[in-house]
Amino acid sequence: MNRDSALSTPLAALPQRKSCTAWRGSEKIIIAYFSYLPCLGLVRRLSIGRLLALALIPPVLGWIWQAQSRSNRRAVGVARDWWPLALILIGYWAVGWFAAPPHAALQAAFLRWDRLLLYDAHVKAGIESAGPVFPAVLETIYLFLYAIPPFCLCILYACGERSQVPRFLLFLFAGTFSVYALLPYVPVLSPRVAFPGMDLPRYRQVTWELPNWLIDCLDISTSLLPSGHVAVAFSSALGMLGAMPHQPSFGRCVLGLAVLVYVATIYCRYHYAVDGLVSIVIVCAVCRLVSRISHA
Repeated sequence: MNRDSALSTPLAALPQRKSCTAWRGSEKIIIAYFSYLPCLGLVRRLSIGRLLALALIPPVLGWIWQAQSRSNRRAVGVARDWWPLALILIGYWAVGWFAAPPHAALQAAFLRWDRLLLYDAHVKAGIESAGPVFPAVLETIYLFLYAIPPFCLCILYACGERSQVPRFLLFLFAGTFSVYALLPYVPVLSPRVAFPGMDLPRYRQVTWELPNWLIDCLDISTSLLPSGHVAVAFSSALGMLGAMPHQPSFGRCVLGLAVLVYVATIYCRYHYAVDGLVSIVIVCAVCRLVSRISHA
């Protein structure tokens, strides 16, 4: 090819260097969330050490994603799909630094509402009507709550839908971090902590002891309204429905798991019913907004 013909070749016909998308929507949401936390820390007068720790997270994440966006290696792209899931727990634990005295009056009101549901509406009796089987199922599903997002990624990979991973992560982090951001504003303790020994499940075996031990070791005391656990489950379900609309059965299965997580939080006394209900409303509203914006 001579010089004149090369100059006349359309730019679209020339070979282009492949590259990853510079910034995913989920990554922007994560950066926004971790930028919001140190701002809230200034208002809440966190210690200098904690403020610095929170302030360092956004630039570190930005540097990592900037480096990954410039790479064409498949391994880097796969890592970019998976490692942000760890930020779900980090984002949750970071809110633990904003603990405040709980609202005792709210806790008492929430307890009364739960008793109407558990006893007057016979929800507790219905769950325990077949013996320990269904309670054990609920406790096990709750125990593996944080395995739901990686399980969803596995489904997307197995179905050849890896291109939809960014969309799934967008829904997941938009819903989850919107709920996490609200946790410091209504401090409420778990019913198992605020009212120890009250309304506990009838059947308590290994599936009861292990989740409770993990919660005692790893959970935060900032608040549980709205429910961060329910947010992870429902954000995952709506993410699957948004990422695979042509195969809704997968999203519906995850949605079923999310409903069981919500029931488990009430029955096992990890949360009040209102915690999960508020979380579901927020997640649905945020994911609806995200869906509209992403299709605009």
